[in-house]
Amino acid sequence: MDSSVVLGMGGCLGAFLVLAIVAAVLGHRKERRRVEALQYWAVRNRWQYQPRPDVDWWQRMPGRNKRGVEFALSGTVGGRAVAVAEYTYTTTSTTGVGDSASTTTSTHHYVLYVVRLRRSWPSIAVQYRGAMSRFGRALFGDRATAIGYEPFDSAYRISADQPEAARAVFGRELVAEHVAGRLPEWSLYGDQLLTYETGRIADPDAIPGRLGSLVRVADLIESA
Repeated sequence: MDSSVVLGMGGCLGAFLVLAIVAAVLGHRKERRRVEALQYWAVRNRWQYQPRPDVDWWQRMPGRNKRGVEFALSGTVGGRAVAVAEYTYTTTSTTGVGDSASTTTSTHHYVLYVVRLRRSWPSIAVQYRGAMSRFGRALFGDRATAIGYEPFDSAYRISADQPEAARAVFGRELVAEHVAGRLPEWSLYGDQLLTYETGRIADPDAIPGRLGSLVRVADLIESA
């Protein structure tokens, strides 16, 4: 191979590495400024910022990464103790075989929201029905956790350790709010009500509003 070609390829590789390093440094600085802004928001609003909190929320998150909760902000909304946190987990995929195989690593980011109830409850979770869940319901009928109200049961699936406790939780107003599409999916374990969404915290001022629908769930559960 011509030496000039080799030198040209080497120069391109060197430039690529430099650009990659610069991009990594800039990305790290941007992330540090974002976290510092969240810490400042917490202080200004009398919330608490805690890195790597010792919590079990990861057990209800995709990937079940025990070290996945990177930090949490905790405070009060609607008279209830609440928290918002960021969670990640990593997946690895391989394409090709042998010498042509390549491995790609992807990090998945989530924001989780937690509202504390005033007493503990049996484990319950409510999720939107996907196509497979609707198909299974059509074939096998409802689970024991079904509410018995078709507009709700056709749209949502409830999982619970104690089906009778789940039915007791879902009062008329909670069911109506779900059917109207005003409430998120959620899970309840003990006294902690949790929901989550993909992404990261972009605007800390939006945190109380994002927690509002979950606080509403807590209020309706306790008034059932």
